[in-house]
Amino acid sequence: MNTNHGKKRDPSLDDGSVRSIVWPRLRNFIGGSLSGMANTLAGHPFDTLKVRMQTEGTKGRFKGPIDCLKQTVRQEGFRGLYKGVTPPLFGMGIINSCMFGSLHFVKDVIHKDPHTPLTLPEIMVSGAITGWIVSLVVTPIDQVKARLQVQYALPPGVKPQYSGPIDCIQQLIRNNGVIGGMYKGWFATVLQRTSLWAYFGGYELARRVLPKREDGTLGVGASFLAGGAAGTGFWLTNYPFDVIKNRLMSQPDVKPRKYDGVIDCAKKIYKVDGIKGFFRGFTPTALRTFPANGATMITFNLAMRFLPE
Repeated sequence: MNTNHGKKRDPSLDDGSVRSIVWPRLRNFIGGSLSGMANTLAGHPFDTLKVRMQTEGTKGRFKGPIDCLKQTVRQEGFRGLYKGVTPPLFGMGIINSCMFGSLHFVKDVIHKDPHTPLTLPEIMVSGAITGWIVSLVVTPIDQVKARLQVQYALPPGVKPQYSGPIDCIQQLIRNNGVIGGMYKGWFATVLQRTSLWAYFGGYELARRVLPKREDGTLGVGASFLAGGAAGTGFWLTNYPFDVIKNRLMSQPDVKPRKYDGVIDCAKKIYKVDGIKGFFRGFTPTALRTFPANGATMITFNLAMRFLPE
């Protein structure tokens, strides 16, 4: 991803100083944090519907996305659509800053010449490796988010299992340990996040064909379209892994577990729901793609434009 945006680079950043090493990565961190928050605010209601439909399967309580929306709003109000929003609101900032920062680092390792542009294959490989790195940050955040999202409305006087994200984290660690509690579904997350090759590849393809400003940067509308193209490529290439990931993460802390791992989970989904079980909840995901990822890229590009190089 191009983060220069047509600006003239400060010569002091090429002198090997601390500033030249730290600031470009800090700049990406700030842009990633702001874009992550924008992504969450724009897309979380769709994500809640997606996770609920994924975990319920084809024979669960929801007939489809409209029924899921109606039941959620009727029983829990519009606040129900934002259940579990706190971990990703702050966590997506960490995830995106880690993602853009890791991408910046990996691209520097893969492409040594700063005076020539990266090829599309180099960008895609960088995206895949970035996905493996960022999965270490994504897994615990998604773990808490998924569990809070599938806490449905309860009768008056009945307390939910988790009172909030902190309580959820405490119970997960107490019941399963740090690794077993916070990193359940990590390998499924790695498989899912590998599709960042399609995310950054899709963005780069869109960036090359969309009209640009005089300084070579994308305008707001073009950034929105490029972000939507990136998100579409990402979800089309990983959705079944996302279903498996959320099934693994949201399962109750009882023994024996319902799902032992990725293969076991995939087998059980197929046995009950068939192939369509791996695409349950795809409609809200598709509807979420352009507003959430468009907001991500608009915010990131604006941050890169206004933050000094």
